[in-house]
Amino acid sequence: MKNKIRYGIIFFIAFLIVIISINLNEPNKNDKVRGTIQIWASENTYNYLMECANNFMESNEKVSISVNKIDDYNSLKSSLENDKSNDVKIFEASEYELSKLGLDKFNYYNPDETILSVYSNNFSSYRLKQVKDNNKIIGVPLTSRPLGLYLREDLLEEYGYKSDDFNTWDDVIRIGNDIYNKSNKSVKILNATNQDYYDLLDLLIMQNLDKEKDKVKEDVNSQLEALDNNNILNRSNNKEYLGKISSINGLKETLDSDEKWRIVTPPSNGLGKNKFFSSKGTELYVLNTKNDNSKLIDKFIIFVLSNNKETVNYISSGDFFSSYLYTYKDKDIQNPIDNFNGQNPLIVLSNIEEKAYTINDYNKYLEIKEDFGF
Repeated sequence: MKNKIRYGIIFFIAFLIVIISINLNEPNKNDKVRGTIQIWASENTYNYLMECANNFMESNEKVSISVNKIDDYNSLKSSLENDKSNDVKIFEASEYELSKLGLDKFNYYNPDETILSVYSNNFSSYRLKQVKDNNKIIGVPLTSRPLGLYLREDLLEEYGYKSDDFNTWDDVIRIGNDIYNKSNKSVKILNATNQDYYDLLDLLIMQNLDKEKDKVKEDVNSQLEALDNNNILNRSNNKEYLGKISSINGLKETLDSDEKWRIVTPPSNGLGKNKFFSSKGTELYVLNTKNDNSKLIDKFIIFVLSNNKETVNYISSGDFFSSYLYTYKDKDIQNPIDNFNGQNPLIVLSNIEEKAYTINDYNKYLEIKEDFGF
């Protein structure tokens, strides 16, 4: 009889342990999400967001996510207008596309209280300002384009200069003239073709934005003329150059080269003037629908932002630059890159991004860029 009682107690205790273990290991029902998400992504982030979607679905079996590549924003606008489903709809765009195509007229999910209020310290202040519409947050920063000065240090040493010598545009002109003459007029300092030209132009516009619109255009044109007249700008795709104003794409273009590079902050308009500027990035926007699934939206977007392992792989390859500054604390990013002297370019770019100038009149900035053919 005593044995029966003892075995009964042992069985009861074992049963309780099993039940408690199941409850501890089973995800909280309140954390479970379900629903369907449609995503429209740019070419630069498509593979990353596809990988995020697949990983998210693996751990959230009741969620279905499709990722579409954006061919053009007019088609995207048409898709958003004609899709009447209650799926969560997320698309990537810059503030420029948003205002240019009237996408800012849509009704958007506000991620402020649930996402950005918690993670705001991980974004530069200028990025948080860009996702506001009438003081209401309507998007989440995804990518940025901090602008740095890429320099071929192997060529610099050959002509007796260091990357630290390029502090102002006057320095660029002085050094550029000297190198142009020493190289028998074969080497110009700055590339000014394709995207490198637009990044240079964008930097000059932002460095002059504290003036009236017409004065900005006048001064930028004067600076370009001075750079051209002093043999600073390389306008040919087949000529050798010493450096370029660029962002993450500059890293992608130079990773496999045999040349020795270094990235530093760009030249300023004068000693003590601002050197930290970032060109247009992209944001994630979530359309408001009748059947909003805020729990799913928040969980997925936070997953995309903080998915450090995958993010580091993509940014290290130069595919895009993440706006999420915590990413750059990853130990793998601290390591130097073989053909770059000095700090890892991603660390330099993240420092520029963190301190980047906040544009107060964004409409003026966009209008000036449009006047210059952007």
